[in-house]
Amino acid sequence: MEEKQFSITIPEKIVEEFDLENEEEVILSIKDQKIVIEPKKKVAGNQTLSLRWFLIPTTVISLLFLGYLIYTDKSQIALVGAYSIANFVLSFGVLSGVFSFLVFFVKGKRNQITTQSKDIYWRNFPTILLSFIVILVFSLLVFFKVIGLVFIGATFDRYTATLLFFVFVGLVNYFMIYSALSITPAKLTNLLIFVIIGGVLLAMITNKDYQWWQFNFSFLGTIEAKSSWQFNLTLMFSSLLMVALIDGLFVELQKAIPHSKRLTILRILLTLTALDLGAVGLFPYTETGPFQGVHNQVAGYLVYLIVALIVGIKWLLPNVTKEFLSISYMIAATLVVVVVLFQWTSYLSLTAFELLAFMLAFSWIVLLLQNLQKMAQNLNNSFLVKIKLNPKKQVVETKEDTSGK
Repeated sequence: MEEKQFSITIPEKIVEEFDLENEEEVILSIKDQKIVIEPKKKVAGNQTLSLRWFLIPTTVISLLFLGYLIYTDKSQIALVGAYSIANFVLSFGVLSGVFSFLVFFVKGKRNQITTQSKDIYWRNFPTILLSFIVILVFSLLVFFKVIGLVFIGATFDRYTATLLFFVFVGLVNYFMIYSALSITPAKLTNLLIFVIIGGVLLAMITNKDYQWWQFNFSFLGTIEAKSSWQFNLTLMFSSLLMVALIDGLFVELQKAIPHSKRLTILRILLTLTALDLGAVGLFPYTETGPFQGVHNQVAGYLVYLIVALIVGIKWLLPNVTKEFLSISYMIAATLVVVVVLFQWTSYLSLTAFELLAFMLAFSWIVLLLQNLQKMAQNLNNSFLVKIKLNPKKQVVETKEDTSGK
């Protein structure tokens, strides 16, 4: 029995965006119960380019490291410590990674290589770069802290140290290059989650001996707290990330739904929420000085903005799903219960109240951002496919899907 042949008609928009040619081979695969079509030459090209370019800066930096050890006549170097492999990785390795990120992000924006960062705008680039630097440094600090506990007092000769340095810096460059090539609005949301949760947890851990929970959640940002800058910087940094993410999402949404007053109002409210979050960190709680009471005011505004968003989301967000509405109302109801248990019955302590309110509000914001991403993806990059059976072949006709579903 002769095998049936099928053909697919690809929209002109896709052909132009990926620079496809007639009779060109593409790769069709099934991933997570989805049919994925990828240009063959682009997939192979990306892997070769990444391997080549992450090895180049790694080799150069490693040779400079070896040259420095020879020049300073260092025969042994510690794994961790004041003068160690760890310190060199945290300085020269991070600089190498930042340079690699810059190069590949610029190449991607200029369409010199295939990248997913085309929807990332230049005005948001500084915040994104700083985000990845913070994550990289934080990860390296934790990694070398653990390594230092496992290999106490370990030292290596200059050549073994150079080999270890090469491996560590290679991983740094690969991470930064991969990030520059694959960054998307969805990954920015994951970045936001990592930054805010990681920063808050770090502030809690570093203040564990101060029993901060006996005061309130805001104590983590006060001058009495140990390393309060970590907590405040986390809030301000998360604010910048939210602004960058909101900006990119709404640019894409307004391409599909131009001149929408409801979307404009939603964008303004979300941006104000992000800026207010940053203000909570910028003005820590204090009972003296010129900014006395400012922290409580901006924290109160944050609550009002979240409530306004939850109540008005049905009218502000086009094609909002019933599932998301139900979750929104459940979170709103839970917030009301938390307020009642704290203010009217005194069942909850101030710390428990602030923690619960923060987690509920942040969870809802993340859900909203994910729904906005899905909507932007469906409106701009989804196509409704209609299959017609033909005696000779099966022809697939496509038309752009603007339903948002």
